[in-house]
Amino acid sequence: MIPIYKPYFTDKSLSYAHEALQSGWVSSLGKYKNLCEEKLKEMFGYKYVLLTNNGTSATYLVAKCLQYKYPSVEYITVPNNVYVASYNAFLYDKEFELLCSTTDIKTWNIKVPFSRDLAVVLIVHNLGNIINVPKLKRQNPDTIFIEDNCEGIGGKYEGFYSGTQSLCSSLSFFSNKNITAGEGGAFCTEDEDLYNYANLIHGQGQSNKRYIHNVLGNNFRMTNIQAAILYGQLELFKEITDRKESIFDYYRKELSTIEKVKVQEIEEGTTHSNWMFGVRIRGNKNYEEVNKYFNSKGIETRPMFYPIWYHEHLKNIERVYDSVPELLSKECFMLPSYPELKKLDQNHIIETIKKYSKGLK
Repeated sequence: MIPIYKPYFTDKSLSYAHEALQSGWVSSLGKYKNLCEEKLKEMFGYKYVLLTNNGTSATYLVAKCLQYKYPSVEYITVPNNVYVASYNAFLYDKEFELLCSTTDIKTWNIKVPFSRDLAVVLIVHNLGNIINVPKLKRQNPDTIFIEDNCEGIGGKYEGFYSGTQSLCSSLSFFSNKNITAGEGGAFCTEDEDLYNYANLIHGQGQSNKRYIHNVLGNNFRMTNIQAAILYGQLELFKEITDRKESIFDYYRKELSTIEKVKVQEIEEGTTHSNWMFGVRIRGNKNYEEVNKYFNSKGIETRPMFYPIWYHEHLKNIERVYDSVPELLSKECFMLPSYPELKKLDQNHIIETIKKYSKGLK
């Protein structure tokens, strides 16, 4: 079976994890946390970085900082067809009202309405397809933009790395991300006050005096072992992204000649992070048929993220009455795109897509 994803490691990159184990610093203390935070700032231009135990926690800190900075905000415009953690992070404490926008059929990203009434917009770079946040900020100067950048690390808009041009953003280092710590994430911001507040929340709310806690906090700390794995991945970042760029470019080239097949269109002024390669086959009835067929050919796939109201706890979200969110969940799915994917296996996947699409009426 060709897996949907597997992380890329080298002996050198794993040696940092062995060093962390041997040092005895296996919990949230140790040198690798600071090394990673400094490396992320240096590589991507984030001003303040706070490592977390996962991407959901990092996105939750985005929600907490939004509430802290703008306590009167009651609603957030959110995208459709994205991973559920993007929504959940804004519902754990304060019940923000989620106003769901529709999805752009070409980019599979949020279709932001131009309106002076937009208060807050949550940007999610779906499958790594980067949204031009600087452009949106110019179009909507009174709107607050925040980013779930968990799928976007390494992507760019107008020359800036994603996650750097909004109030604050989150990263994920889950096992299927371009760089991984197994689990893990990061909160990023340009605002020192927000960084200090997020740091307080993520470390149990402890004050400058040990065991005296000023606010109700959480334990969102990354371990030194996770940070050591992440540090090795950051050193491999260029190699990983070069490999993935080659895989994505080959998919785009070969699939462009198939009549029923469409891939994500990349917005002008942006660079895709090349996280997960998605394909749309027009006329496909449901993902179950795709999954059954591709599994029979030894290929693992994943469905496109479903419309927001498919989730039981979100079923009361007001529906956007157009066909795009439902259509994309039927016609789109994700393909294997890990850094060590062999050209032979990629050709097999492409041939399987050709045969499957030809069989559709």
